[in-house]
Amino acid sequence: MTGRSPVGAFPPDLDGTLEVVDLSQPYTPEMAGWRSTERTEIEIEEVPIVHAVPGGRISATYFRTVTHAGTHVDAARHFFPDGPSIDEYPIRRFVSRGVAIDLPREGAQELSRAELEAADPGIRPGDAVLIHFGYAARYTDEDYHDHPYLSGEAAEYLVERGAGLLGADVITPDMPAARRAKPFTYPVHSTLLRNDVLIVENLGPGLAEVVGREFTFVMAPLRIPGGDASPVAPLALLTAGR
Repeated sequence: MTGRSPVGAFPPDLDGTLEVVDLSQPYTPEMAGWRSTERTEIEIEEVPIVHAVPGGRISATYFRTVTHAGTHVDAARHFFPDGPSIDEYPIRRFVSRGVAIDLPREGAQELSRAELEAADPGIRPGDAVLIHFGYAARYTDEDYHDHPYLSGEAAEYLVERGAGLLGADVITPDMPAARRAKPFTYPVHSTLLRNDVLIVENLGPGLAEVVGREFTFVMAPLRIPGGDASPVAPLALLTAGR
């Protein structure tokens, strides 16, 4: 498995016309848990340090999380031990042209290859392809875990088009955990990660704002040696009014 150099748009000129849309979800006690239960733990403490800052207090935030909770990117190593870990991808890999496709649906409905192909606005090699199912607002609800998902054939279509990344506003692009036969083959994860297509899960409400618009997708993972994923805060950079 080798890293792909994405071919995409460059950010707009920083002359006041740049619009930035946050595509992430917040980290809170109410967040959706990976495997339904594993959430981020956040604790803020006042630190007893003597200082001379008038009216000031020194605080420290303790942050404990599995890297697959919240908005995060999966590296190939998440499924394949010989695949790249998150620190082994070149940083240029995380800047690309973004394509947001509006495919809203209710419940555990599958997105087929035919539907994705019909909605394809012109996916180019290296693109970050973001699927808007309309589920971001349910992030703290129980029914967020019974969500739309891609078929294995739809994942194969993304590989054929040369996509560099798939993102979606659901907890996983594979079938919901409660509906899986055992053993489960993870057709979307295995197809994409085996073919060097990264996966971003739990995209936030901002995704709805960029559907049908031209944008540059930017994110920076934490450089975790040997890591199989990393929390991220993806951004869409757009020219205002476009």
